[in-house]
Amino acid sequence: MPRARVLLVVWIALVASVSWFAREAQNRRVELPDRASWFSTDPDTQYHVRRVERALDEGAVAQTDARLNAPRGSAIPWPPYYSRLLATVLGPCAPSEGRAEWLERAVASAATLASVLGSVLALLVVWRIAGAPAGVAAGLLHALNGAAIEYGKLGNGDHHAFVSLASGAVLALLSLGMGERCLQEPRRGALFGTLAGAVAGLALGSWVATLILVGCVQFALVALLFVHARRALPGLGALALCFHVGALLVALPAIVSSPWNATHPWIVVNLSWFHLAYLAAGALVFAPLAARPVSVPLRRALPAGVAAVALAALAFLAWSDAAPARGVREGLEWVSRVDSFMARIGESAPLVRDGELAVALRMVGFAAFVFPLAWLALVRRIWRGELALLPWAVASAVLAIQALSQARFAEGLALPLAVVVGIALGRASAIPARSRVACAVRAALPALVAVLLGWPALARSAERWPLRREALRFERPATIGARLGLEWIGLQPQRAQGETVLALWSHGHALERLAGRGSLATNFGSYVGEEGFRASPELLLAEDELALVARMDELRVRYALVDSDLPNALNTLLDGVDPARRARHVEAGSERGGNVRPEWFLTFGARAMFDGAVFGPLGRDARPLARLRLVWVAPLRDPARALRGPRDLAPAAWVWERVAGARVEARGASGQMLEVALSLAQPGGAQLEWRDRAPIGEDGVARLVVPYATEASNGACGAARLVANLAGRALGGSISERAVLEGETVLLR
Repeated sequence: MPRARVLLVVWIALVASVSWFAREAQNRRVELPDRASWFSTDPDTQYHVRRVERALDEGAVAQTDARLNAPRGSAIPWPPYYSRLLATVLGPCAPSEGRAEWLERAVASAATLASVLGSVLALLVVWRIAGAPAGVAAGLLHALNGAAIEYGKLGNGDHHAFVSLASGAVLALLSLGMGERCLQEPRRGALFGTLAGAVAGLALGSWVATLILVGCVQFALVALLFVHARRALPGLGALALCFHVGALLVALPAIVSSPWNATHPWIVVNLSWFHLAYLAAGALVFAPLAARPVSVPLRRALPAGVAAVALAALAFLAWSDAAPARGVREGLEWVSRVDSFMARIGESAPLVRDGELAVALRMVGFAAFVFPLAWLALVRRIWRGELALLPWAVASAVLAIQALSQARFAEGLALPLAVVVGIALGRASAIPARSRVACAVRAALPALVAVLLGWPALARSAERWPLRREALRFERPATIGARLGLEWIGLQPQRAQGETVLALWSHGHALERLAGRGSLATNFGSYVGEEGFRASPELLLAEDELALVARMDELRVRYALVDSDLPNALNTLLDGVDPARRARHVEAGSERGGNVRPEWFLTFGARAMFDGAVFGPLGRDARPLARLRLVWVAPLRDPARALRGPRDLAPAAWVWERVAGARVEARGASGQMLEVALSLAQPGGAQLEWRDRAPIGEDGVARLVVPYATEASNGACGAARLVANLAGRALGGSISERAVLEGETVLLR
């Protein structure tokens, strides 16, 4: 094997190893002592796993989901191609026994593979453009990019790492297609245009925001039209036409089958007829140039013609009342909106907020400060005629602007940034060297600088490496507790069709898969259904049990999952119901909602954390919950959440069940008082105490509704022990599980 190829293999192995090291060190893999295998706590990973499971069971990737926005259901916002790819690759390998656990680990590892390949792609692209030292530097820059690690770490099975890899492949292919040779040869232009378009169609069918990449490509192609007007680029028309046709043909099955066509046929943020029309329009614009690639009149007229068409299209979209224009405007408004809910999501926050650089350093590293100069140097080279660099310059600039407004786009920026900075490092290190030592230093300098630029991620990875299997040190106990609670719910047989579970939106995807029931809210936000998304905080903040239970019955909620992080989500909950209520529940200056007012303890969410009681001074006269019972408590404690005192650490999660409640009665003289006390053991040994009282009415009967059974266990909690007395006289009786579930009458004697 030639020495150059050996070196290439060595450098690929080095970059891939560093990339894997960082993603393994900062993994999101949870290993518990009593489990044989690890699991992921990432919400989007859970939905990807569920969709792959459905594809393997149903034979096709589902486009709608009855468990989203339950009980009404919803179309699925994600296009189908990534799920189809995973199902195709993983399906033949999945074991028949333990398939669910195996698929979860496999899906949660796929993004790591895509992210490592992204590092290798950065190396290869820059190696070809600027030489081996610069290529190694680019690969290391991507390997040590915080955002790329965040979305490519082991245990994060979201699609973003794959989409970024595909987007990088599109830019790399177009860079080849915009080389001087391809721009002079229509056949070669057509080849690279078709390949780039096909990969772009695959990416668009995996994540609709890939449309931003298509826009970047179109901008670069239009820029080349102005070059073509001055000197002939015969391959440009074929390159541009084949790109649009290739993207359209590959994306077409996903567009045609999109469920959003029925309700929002021209929506931008989900696949619709808009995307078909957009790609077809791009093909039509460049079709004349492909047919007559060297026509001088066409070359000179086309830039102005394209500009006129673009302005006319913008005017139509801005002011027309036609359905396509309205759909596009609604989509753009949705994309640009940063509402009070999304503003509290970490990945939706800007990279630089209030002058703080901590997020930017964590997500991008010191490369963020070098990038502007590197980009200007790249633009200078393009101006001097290196047109193959144009796709990288356009895409990196657009993605950098997006990342400044929302940190989630920093992951998409990672690969273009690595290429741009890597090329600059290669150029800066091109200094004369007369000795072997000087040559070695010159060759190693770009890689050393790349390591320094990625130092924040490298230092974090080195710190985490010895602890990478100790998930309890880094994952929030509430997240793990919620996972365990949802698994317990999933083991309980359903009593009615279409049962749902009340939980914070962050647990929605996990409960759909693990609990096997519908969610009211997920991190798809209000986009899949505003009523359900608002119902979740509405129920958790309810203070009237009768109204709460009635609403739960309407939404078919049987179980409610509450975790120890609930107070931190309080402001987000209030944003979903009525921000004006913040003054009632939250102390001033509490950004995350941790400093709560006494009135908050009247809410169901708070009572669920205190065995159903109202904690604090407002609880003296509060009656216990009569239609909701505690059925499961997490074995894990949250050291950061004390309840009644510093030593009373909260369980990580609780599960409550809506029941009809047994109608407990006792007979006596009018005015006498019936008092009922129940005690039952929770998992872990703690005791739950339930007390209520009611007077004998004029009909000679006292009535109470009791949610706990004495003849059977109450879920994972034990059977209750009943103590009752009427005017000092002890009464006996027992409460069956059937009485609790169906509201039967129990007479105490």
